[in-house]
Amino acid sequence: MASLRQLSGAAHHRLPANSYSSSYSVQLRRPSCCLAGARTFRSRLTRVYALSSNDIRVGSNVEVDGAPWKVLEFLHVKPGKGAAFVRTKMRNYITGNTVDKTFRAGSTIPEASISKETKQFTYKDGSQFVLMDLTSFEESRLNEADVGDKQKWLKEGMDCNLLYWNGRVFPILISHNLALLIQS
Repeated sequence: MASLRQLSGAAHHRLPANSYSSSYSVQLRRPSCCLAGARTFRSRLTRVYALSSNDIRVGSNVEVDGAPWKVLEFLHVKPGKGAAFVRTKMRNYITGNTVDKTFRAGSTIPEASISKETKQFTYKDGSQFVLMDLTSFEESRLNEADVGDKQKWLKEGMDCNLLYWNGRVFPILISHNLALLIQS
């Protein structure tokens, strides 16, 4: 099987034993048979960002054990003896559970890409809730399971915040300030 250097046509260059120059470089060309496949493969990849445990702050979104978490509390601890560590208190976006987690200082944790969209609740169509995007006026539908227990507080024309993670919608967030009318 041919090596990459043989396929690319680049000559084998070797630095002298006593030379440590960083300006000396060899450019290898990728074989033309690999160029088309590389473009399509690269477009299918999703970019995953990783945070160092030292970069975690309150409000950061991290992915631990395949689930998205929001950091509620953060404390960097340097004991007198032993390695430093990071103590956090996190809330799971999916289940709502709150857990204390400890990470070694300098370890990498994948960042959860959470996107937030504001939509307006327009009406309920059977078992689905219809929400309208305020900028593009596109309608989207959510099932009762996606809305969760907040469906009793939804009123027509109310603005709601939707959180998305990997194409999945979390239970919607509604404003804490609600104007309610008490009838007796």
